Amino acid sequence: MGATYPAPAVGVRGETLALSTTLATLGVPSGMQQFTFYSPSADFQLHLNPALLDVNFYDASATEGQRFIKAGSTSTLLADLTDRASGTGTGTVMDSMTTSDYLYLCWSDIVGGLYINVKSANGTSNTMVVEYRKNDNTWASLSITDNTDTGASLAQDGTVTWTAPTDWKATALGGPQGIITNANAAGGTAAAPAGTDPSGTIGFWMRVSFSGAGLDSDTEIEEAWSLNKATDRGYFRVGAEVTFSIDRRAVGAIEAILTASTSTAQITWTRNHI
Repeated sequence: MGATYPAPAVGVRGETLALSTTLATLGVPSGMQQFTFYSPSADFQLHLNPALLDVNFYDASATEGQRFIKAGSTSTLLADLTDRASGTGTGTVMDSMTTSDYLYLCWSDIVGGLYINVKSANGTSNTMVVEYRKNDNTWASLSITDNTDTGASLAQDGTVTWTAPTDWKATALGGPQGIITNANAAGGTAAAPAGTDPSGTIGFWMRVSFSGAGLDSDTEIEEAWSLNKATDRGYFRVGAEVTFSIDRRAVGAIEAILTASTSTAQITWTRNHI
């Protein structure tokens, strides 16, 4: 017998989030479709943030046809970076990443930054470079503030923020409409050899690289989620529970902030299918 919709709850999970006049953010735990948010001591503002749709890693040193790494499947890196329970993260994929390698991230909408939970910190002095796919079919650099950088990027947990561009193009990396090939991380229009295409997921792609030097031999990101491009967050009143049903194809994180004071939000996530 199939589920009746709205589908009944089959599991819940709770956690707290310290709120202040500094933005606080959380990724939606894997499999959750609803949440209830309660602030007991202060009014708050809340945003629902775009979902991470896909992740690819480009290894420039690999042979042609094997340069896009998905750790065994098209979804493993995505699942590992968005599953807040397992802590698997990027594993060994980013170890000794060179200045010619790229981490590609695809979002459901234009974003204004991301939060990175670093599992194994990098200690090599370098500079993070973030580029987005512009509507003229070029990669364009973003001017970023990298709060993971303490002299080395990915040295600590933190946000990486930028002013969201208006000319970010929704597209795919691979497939018939793909923008890059296995042989050419910088661009191109031809598809890669059959079975070796990078992701055909359509969304707002960006890529992360490092200039000056690569990463340490054991550098891992445990989790990553988006920050909203806008600041016009919704207004909600102290002491009133608010509940949202979310589309996981479009929503991957939440962010909240107070205009004054402090509070500890209580969040209950709800799973509506097994």
